Amino acid sequence: MDPAHRIVTQLPLTELRSGEGVLDARSAEAVGGVEIERLLRDHSTFVVADVGKPLKWISEADRFAFWKAEVKDRLVSRDTDSFCLDDYAGGYCYVATVWRGASCAPVIVLEMHH
Repeated sequence: MDPAHRIVTQLPLTELRSGEGVLDARSAEAVGGVEIERLLRDHSTFVVADVGKPLKWISEADRFAFWKAEVKDRLVSRDTDSFCLDDYAGGYCYVATVWRGASCAPVIVLEMHH
């Protein structure tokens, strides 16, 4: 099966895949809004992990608009141990981590909860 079409079966992710296969990257740390804005300025991008769906990579050209319109108001604080979906618009939210590897730029992984 094409790695780009593999379905996310559990969170947190244990590996990060693109159309080219498994990336040599590992989850490094939880991140919040300030860190995400810095990472975006440094050319990082998003990938959305939603159980039951393939990973959704956000293009570099769309990353700022996606941040502002979709993620910013639905981001769970990085130091929060629990959250209530009703506190977020649309009843869903994102938990963000940055993944780092020797052979790729940092990637902001957004685990979607709904």
